[in-house]
Amino acid sequence: MLKEVIISLYLFLFKVIFSVYKFLPLQNKTVFLSSFGDNAFFVAKELAHSKNHSLIFLNQSRCKIDFSTIPTDKKKIYAFETSNLLHTCLSIYHLATSKYVFVDNYVGVLSTIRFRKEVKCVQLWHATGAIKRFGWSDPTTNERSELAKERFQKVYNQFQYIPVGSEQMAQIFAESFQVNQNRFLFTGVPLTDFYYDEIAKKKSLDRVIETYPIILGKKVVLYAPTFRKDSLEKMDLQLEINEFLERLDDNYILLIRLHPSVKALTPIPTHPRVLVVSAYPYLNELLVVSDILISDYSSVPFEFSLLRKKMIFYTYDLDSYDKEQGLWAENSLYFPGPIVKSTTEVINHILDPEIDFEKIDRFKNHWNTFSSGQASKSLISVVYKEKAL
Repeated sequence: MLKEVIISLYLFLFKVIFSVYKFLPLQNKTVFLSSFGDNAFFVAKELAHSKNHSLIFLNQSRCKIDFSTIPTDKKKIYAFETSNLLHTCLSIYHLATSKYVFVDNYVGVLSTIRFRKEVKCVQLWHATGAIKRFGWSDPTTNERSELAKERFQKVYNQFQYIPVGSEQMAQIFAESFQVNQNRFLFTGVPLTDFYYDEIAKKKSLDRVIETYPIILGKKVVLYAPTFRKDSLEKMDLQLEINEFLERLDDNYILLIRLHPSVKALTPIPTHPRVLVVSAYPYLNELLVVSDILISDYSSVPFEFSLLRKKMIFYTYDLDSYDKEQGLWAENSLYFPGPIVKSTTEVINHILDPEIDFEKIDRFKNHWNTFSSGQASKSLISVVYKEKAL
């Protein structure tokens, strides 16, 4: 109850400040409010080349993307955190006076404000596909208060456009957000443009090796688990590091990347062949250097499939996770690789050279149907009305 009171008070104050700023004229600028930032980065980079107006970046603490590298002088970057009062007020000002607003997650403040009719609000989301359920499809949503449920739908109703890479993802969004099909743009997902750019991939390979030189010439295994709701403060890694080191020789390097929502990792053995890379800002660059991905219910495999490499799904808590969070399905269109329950099985598959490329390609094509390397340009052409698709 106290939590709801605090949320309601914060949203009320946000609404009041936003309403005051709404008396100011709209400006031809674009705001990116980012929890993750990957999609925003590619849209912003394309806008910097094609549009001559300001780009405003409002970053939540979990966003690691360095938007200062966007090639334009017309940009401003703020911390969208209540602890930074000045930046919060400036963020509200830009949200109230921008013609274009992009978000990439559920943003609670959208429930209490009303954009002017000229404003276009785009939900970029932060994943190209979905294994775990979210929004109204999350089984825990029904346990929330009626006030919270009302707030959720008000946020979802703000999304004028939702770009997707597949028919499947449009169906998932329609159910999870309870929105009509006319909201979806089948332009592809902006972050996937990277995987069609050979020059960008080569440069990213060099950057990661420069940051982690020990991986040069090694077999790189990336472990990227998603979050568990009861382990957001600190995650207990279920992969047995000592077994990995004992069974795999010096040719293998293990990279560990936590979900951005997870704040810390319980202590693991210190070893030069085990690197925690959660602070590295660009997931796509880590995927390029990785030979094998170990994941679970994360959205990372949807990107990794574009590289056509081996994936192993370490779902040690499959039954309990499905009950608590909810999974869409448990077939090869969601898990295009071996599903295992123990570290021993994980390592057995790492050592097995067999890769089912047919299964990976079917997965890749199913979820990335409209992502063909031009997603950012296609999205901009619709939102900014350069031309009809």
